[in-house]
Amino acid sequence: MSNKPVWREWLESLIVIALLAVVIRSFVVAPFKIPSSSMVPTLEVGDYLFVLRYPYGFRIPLTDIQLLSKQAHRGDVAVFVYPEDKSKDYIKRIVGLPGDHIVYRNNELYINGKKMPLTAKGRRAYFLGDGSVDVSGLFEEDLMGVKHDVLRKEFSIRDGEWTVPAGHYMVLGDNRNNSRDSRFWGFVPQSYLVGRAAIVWWSWDHAKGEVRWDRLGHIIH
Repeated sequence: MSNKPVWREWLESLIVIALLAVVIRSFVVAPFKIPSSSMVPTLEVGDYLFVLRYPYGFRIPLTDIQLLSKQAHRGDVAVFVYPEDKSKDYIKRIVGLPGDHIVYRNNELYINGKKMPLTAKGRRAYFLGDGSVDVSGLFEEDLMGVKHDVLRKEFSIRDGEWTVPAGHYMVLGDNRNNSRDSRFWGFVPQSYLVGRAAIVWWSWDHAKGEVRWDRLGHIIH
């Protein structure tokens, strides 16, 4: 029988629980909140996600050191350290892998000379972060076998041509006319990858003041 005071047993248990929580959050899974409409229709403003930290390796907190690095896959919805402000995490879709030649022109994506097919699915209204409403065309994009929905208009907000450097990735928002992404600020280094978005565990519609029950448990792809 232990002779430890009850308060000490409780304290030791709390310390163990806290250490386990830190390890799990740092290396296994972490929460992430969607603050903007840049990833609509895949992710809505007010979605709360679980992000898997281990698919790209293990990033040591508060450093740029990544252990057991693994290359990301095209089409992954990834959380990463924002290159222009390392105090922030961003979330976008990986479209360009190291060595890829990327062209974005007239709101169409070309990878290594091949245009990514788009299939029209109608129109989609959505709320912006400030509560206002916008409408864009809804399309299914086939990203070399990874099919996902995107929003786009008849015009591009930024066209260009890029070659992805070794150890880096090019990312785009699925809401192509309302996303500040690699078209504006460049590439994401491998060591900046935090994790891959996995599932929506909570979703709050701020504009309507209600829970989006249909999004709970939504698998992100």
